[in-house]
Amino acid sequence: MKTMLFASDLDQTLIYSQRTFMNQEFNEQIYPVEWLKDRFISYMTQNALNKLKEVSQKVLFVPVTTRTKLQYQRINFLEYDISVQYAVTSNGGTIFFKGKEDKEWTNHVLKGIDNCAVARDLINKFNEISNPSWVIKDSGKLADNLFYYCLIEREKIPLAELAAFKTWASENNWKLSIQGRKLYLVPKNVNKKAAILYIKEREGMSQVVAAGDSLLDLDMLKAADLGIAPAHGELYALYIQSVSGFDKIRFTQLSGIEAAEEILDSVAGYFLRTLLYNIPFRSTI
Repeated sequence: MKTMLFASDLDQTLIYSQRTFMNQEFNEQIYPVEWLKDRFISYMTQNALNKLKEVSQKVLFVPVTTRTKLQYQRINFLEYDISVQYAVTSNGGTIFFKGKEDKEWTNHVLKGIDNCAVARDLINKFNEISNPSWVIKDSGKLADNLFYYCLIEREKIPLAELAAFKTWASENNWKLSIQGRKLYLVPKNVNKKAAILYIKEREGMSQVVAAGDSLLDLDMLKAADLGIAPAHGELYALYIQSVSGFDKIRFTQLSGIEAAEEILDSVAGYFLRTLLYNIPFRSTI
């Protein structure tokens, strides 16, 4: 009987687009895990796939992503004999169990959104500072009727205006996060931490290991018995600036697509340690 839950973000944590590793050299094969229209767009190394398969046989592996429901369905782990019982999409807004949406969780999320500013009002407020000079035209989308995102030119962001808007959004129970070229606006009650704690309680899990690279993953990592982040991305950028709040998080030594292998090694090592000695891991970072 599985007693440990491994909750992991996908993009830039376990899976990677070709753009993110095209300048790296590898001594192993890279395999596709996502197909869109007529091409493969996301990959993992052979070692990472082998390690994920091994880990998923010992613990409850739960993909946790900001992707929409449709975007998540493009991911294909089953081809590599990696089965997924639960999946969390829409930044925690949706939980799938054996391929079907958990309606109890969906209703819980929708009730919480009543305490947030109406999405249309939020978008209208954002449009007051949005400009084609830094927001890609027609890229804004309301995803799964839960959160908003758009494509941006990061180097052209009007920092003072965006900071003022971020404060306004927070006061109205929305969170702003920037990941790569995407800007996200997400209701505060729609989060990965809450979804994982729900699954943990439902399945009676005693331990949670979590992995992720962005601020949208941070609360989930902090709530886990072991939180792991790759040596790249939003969280790592703050960590190397000595921003406080990362003392419980273990960062990898490797960056890029190879960080996934190190993350999975840490999960396997933590599982073995707790299984043999029942001694929880405590990060020294």
